[in-house]
Amino acid sequence: MTYKIAMYTRISKEDIEKSKIESESIVNQKSIIENFIKNNKEFIESEIISYSDDGYVGSNFERPAIKQLIEDIKQGKINCIIVKDLSRFGRNYIEVSNYLDKIFPFFNIRFIAINDNYDSKNNKNCTTDLDIAFKNILYSYYSKDLSTKIKTGLRARAKQGYYTPAFAPFGYKKNEKTKKLEIDEETAPIVKMIFDLALEKNSLVNICKILNSMKIPTRSYFKIKNGIRKEYNNKLDNKIWKYEDIRIILNNEVYTGCTITSKIKRVKCGSSKIMKSDDTLKIEDTHQPIISKEIFNKVKSKNIEQSENRKLKSIFSYKLKCGNCGYSLKYNYSYQNKQVIDRKYFCSGSRETDNSSCENVKILESELKKIVFESLKEQILLHFKEEKEEIIDKDNLKQQILKLEQKEKELIFSRRLMYEDYINKKITKENYLKMKAEKEISINILKEEIQELNNKFLQNKNMEKESSILKKYLKEESLTKDMVDVFLKSIYIYDNNTIRIEWNFKKD
Repeated sequence: MTYKIAMYTRISKEDIEKSKIESESIVNQKSIIENFIKNNKEFIESEIISYSDDGYVGSNFERPAIKQLIEDIKQGKINCIIVKDLSRFGRNYIEVSNYLDKIFPFFNIRFIAINDNYDSKNNKNCTTDLDIAFKNILYSYYSKDLSTKIKTGLRARAKQGYYTPAFAPFGYKKNEKTKKLEIDEETAPIVKMIFDLALEKNSLVNICKILNSMKIPTRSYFKIKNGIRKEYNNKLDNKIWKYEDIRIILNNEVYTGCTITSKIKRVKCGSSKIMKSDDTLKIEDTHQPIISKEIFNKVKSKNIEQSENRKLKSIFSYKLKCGNCGYSLKYNYSYQNKQVIDRKYFCSGSRETDNSSCENVKILESELKKIVFESLKEQILLHFKEEKEEIIDKDNLKQQILKLEQKEKELIFSRRLMYEDYINKKITKENYLKMKAEKEISINILKEEIQELNNKFLQNKNMEKESSILKKYLKEESLTKDMVDVFLKSIYIYDNNTIRIEWNFKKD
């Protein structure tokens, strides 16, 4: 048998950061596998393809090379996989066992783990023997234990004044030897200027306008310049200072010389998961401050005061974008007797820079609600119109299905009688086989017709279910947050209250 061998190697970020010995490197793993292939005659003239995941953990299979390997297996490009040991393939006991016991045997894949002395060719029907299962459990436990140790270690290093995140905050640079923050002489003055402007009672928007008018380079500019991020020419990039940039800087206590670290956990929120900080740890005087604690606290209290009137959440949150530049719209309030009476959305590009094509992109929330509500009602009514054209008589459809099912039963019974006639030698074998084939063709045709009608019935049932949901929304007297979340993907605002809606459903 000629083998098409997949030589799979992997090294995790933890292995790289811990500067593990050469035996754990990609190069060494490949060398071990190549020597194994070379010293086995059955692999002579085999085609070898290399797959490597450099910097990926083994606790899951969300790895680019492993995904490509599985895809190639499905396409028949691979019939043998060789790894240094099972832990390189994966550390999750359940998933690894699933591959060894079910997936690889199904695709007739031979799997070899050299250091574990495992070869599926010699372990047929017993891939989950005690030794292999035990090793997989150990690998799985090691992976979880390693993750816990790393998190604990990072917090311990933070307590010692080491800066554990990969990149330094704007205004600082990270000393690669000491792993501590140092003031960046190029960007720290910009941070100080932002705090000074905030102390002078400038709003966040005014600070943006001042920085942009002075052509002060943005955070993104320095990230691209220092190779922290790439510049994508075809992608909207942050070329100007924005409201959110200033807010992030003014709320970051790292500029007072302290380090803050938190345990992060995933918390379920609706259908998705969000990251939430828990058990915050604050370590004072870990690096040189850019601004004093007094200045930070004054600015922070001012920001809290300004944000008190922004507690009402918009029903259009995260949906509104400028039709010209693509940025998310900001808003302010209209008041009467200290009560909010309306909200006006606008593109902040017209305020954060002196010149902008977005200056006339503005719309009142009350007007926007009316426009969107009317547009949504039109879409729902259009659905009912199309549904009316497709409506079917359910009772008549049921009768058709019952008639066809009865006819199918009669044909099956008739086929059975034919067989009895053949057994009793009333008809010849040749006639029986010919008549049987004709009956089976008729039965199969009936089955297809019945299936088609059942599909039509089910489709009609689903349409009725959708209609009942839509009717509920049609009864609403005004636009609600629920309606916006269900039906709308994005709303693009242009000049003169012109809008373009991207729906969550496809439009013909």
